[in-house]
Amino acid sequence: MRLILANPAGLWALLAIPLVLLIHFLQEKSRRIRCSTLFLLDRVKPESVGGARLDRLRNSVPLWLQLLAVMIIAWLLAEPRWIRQDSRQTVVVVLDSSVSMSAFKKETRVMLQEKLSHWSRAAAHTDWHLLESGPRKPRLYAGTEIGELLKAFDKWEPTQGTHAPDAALLTGRGLVRGNAGIVIFVTDRKTEVSADVALMSAGGLIDNVGFAGGEAKLTEHGNGMKWSALVKNYEREIQDREWWMEDEGKRQEAGGKSEKHKISIEPGQTVALEGELPPDVARATLVLGPDKFSWDDRMPLQKPKQRIVHAAVRLSGVAGDLMKKIFAALDGVELGSLMPDLVIDELGNAPGSDAVQLGGSLGENGALDASWVAAEDHRLTRDLAWSGLLSGRPMELTLAEGDVPLLWKGNRVLALLRPGVTAEGKQIQRLILNWDLAQSNAARVPALPVMLQRFVEMVRERNAEPWAGNFETAQKIEAGGRRQEAKVELRVNSETSVFDGRAPERPGFFEVLEDGKIWISGAAHFADTREADFRDAELLDTSEQRRMETALKQSESDPWMPLWVLLLAGCLIGAWAWRGTRTSKSVASESVSNYVKV
Repeated sequence: MRLILANPAGLWALLAIPLVLLIHFLQEKSRRIRCSTLFLLDRVKPESVGGARLDRLRNSVPLWLQLLAVMIIAWLLAEPRWIRQDSRQTVVVVLDSSVSMSAFKKETRVMLQEKLSHWSRAAAHTDWHLLESGPRKPRLYAGTEIGELLKAFDKWEPTQGTHAPDAALLTGRGLVRGNAGIVIFVTDRKTEVSADVALMSAGGLIDNVGFAGGEAKLTEHGNGMKWSALVKNYEREIQDREWWMEDEGKRQEAGGKSEKHKISIEPGQTVALEGELPPDVARATLVLGPDKFSWDDRMPLQKPKQRIVHAAVRLSGVAGDLMKKIFAALDGVELGSLMPDLVIDELGNAPGSDAVQLGGSLGENGALDASWVAAEDHRLTRDLAWSGLLSGRPMELTLAEGDVPLLWKGNRVLALLRPGVTAEGKQIQRLILNWDLAQSNAARVPALPVMLQRFVEMVRERNAEPWAGNFETAQKIEAGGRRQEAKVELRVNSETSVFDGRAPERPGFFEVLEDGKIWISGAAHFADTREADFRDAELLDTSEQRRMETALKQSESDPWMPLWVLLLAGCLIGAWAWRGTRTSKSVASESVSNYVKV
C-alpha cells in the first residue's frame, strides 16, 4: 500500500530532535568528593560559578525515549494515510496546441514528468489520457503507463495559432466525469478555464523579435519580385538582430545567402524591411538571427502568379460607368476581353459565363424604400454593413431551386446567388443585384465593392490554370473548379500527403499537385503576432491542491494510530520514571558511603 501524508507540515516537529540533544549536551556530570565526616561540609546551598557548559553527549535511556517520542509526535501530526488497493483515477492532460508552446517544450516536459509522477501516487491505478487543444487533432495517448504518455509528448509538435481549447477540455471533462481524477490544461500563460480544470504552465518571459507580416508582388514590369516585411520587437528592452536573404533557386549552390544586415529595434517597435529580387528568383526566404521562438524567424516568399479574371461590362449609363469604375479597381481583374470569364449585364440576358446581373426598382420617380436591409450569413456578405444602402423598392423575384438569397429589403430579395448551366453544359454562377444602381447610393457604400471582390474570387477559384501565391500557415485555400475525380496532393520537402484544402501548418514552401502536375506553388509564413508575444507568459501550477483532495478520497487512515499513541505515552512515562529511579539510587548510595555531589 502507498503512503501519503495528509499534513506534511507536521514533520516540522522533527526540529525538536536537535533541541533534545542540546539539552543533554548541557547536562554536566556530578562530581564526588570523599569526606570523613559530614560536619566538615559548609552549610550553604551549592552555587554554580561557571554556568552551563557543553559536555560530551552521554548515552542514556531517557535520551533515546525522548527522541523516539519526538518522532512519534511528528508522525501523528503528519496524519499518515494509506492508498486503498482498489482505488482508481483518470488523469487527462490537454496540451495547448498553440505554437508559442514550442519555446518551452523542454521545460514543460520536465514539469510534466515531476507533477504526473506525484499524481500516479494518488491512486493504486491511473488511466492516462493525452489530448491536444487544436481542432481536428487525434488523441495522442490513452493507457496506464506514464512513460508511454511522456513518449507521446516527445513526438508532439504544437502548430496552431491562437485558438479556444474549449472543445478539447470538454472532451477531457467527459472522460473524468463520474470518476476520481482531474483535467490538466498544459499551456504557457494564464488562461480562463472552468473550476474543475487545473492549469499547468512552464512559460516565462523570453526575448523575441520576429516577422509580423509581409507580402510579395510582381514589379511594375512583371518580371521581378518586390517584397516587404515587418519586424517587431515584443520585449521591454532594445534588441539587435541580423537579417539576410536566402535564395532557394540558382544561387543556393553558392551558399544561397545574401549579405547580412543589422537592425536595432526599440521595445514594442515595428520596423519595415523591403527589397526587390531579380526575375530569375522565384523563391527566397527572409531570415532573422535566431532566438528561442523560431517560428517567426523565417519568412518564405513565393513569386506570385495570379489567375487573372477577364471581365466585360455590357451596361450603359450611370450603372455601367459605376460598374466599370468598381471592377477596374478590383484586384486581379482585367476589363475589355472579347472572351470574358465574367460578364456584367442586365437581368434577363442569357450569359455564356459567370455573371453579375443588375435588376431594377419599382417606380420611375426615384422614390426610396425605407425598409431595412438584412443580410444572410454567406461568404459574399459576411461581416459587411448594409444598413446604409438606400435604394428603391426591389422588383419581386421568385426564388428558384438552388437560389441562395444574400440580401433582403423588407420581404423582397435584394441580392441573390443563382447557379446555372450554359448551352455548352458549363456550370456558372450569377450574382443578381435586384435594384437600380442609378437610383441608389451604392457608389458610396463600401460593402458593394467588397462583395463584388469576393464574387471575383469565387470566379477565380473556378479557373483551372496553375498559379502561385503567399499564404499564412494553415490558411484555407479554396480548391473549386478542379476536376472532382483528380488526385490532389500536398507536397512539402519532397514528401506528399492528401491535400485537405489548407496550407501547411509549418512555415515553408509547398506545392499542390493534381494528378502529379503542379497546380499551386506557394509559401506559408507564420503571422499570428499574439503567439509571438510572451509578455504574459508565466510559471504556474494549480493541480497540487486537487491532487491531495483526490488522494484523501481514495485513502484510509493509519490503522496503527492507537498503537502510536500508547507508545508515545509509554516513552514519556518511561523517561520520567527512569530519571526518578536513578535519582533515588544516587541519594541512597551517597548516604551510605558519605559521598556528596557538588
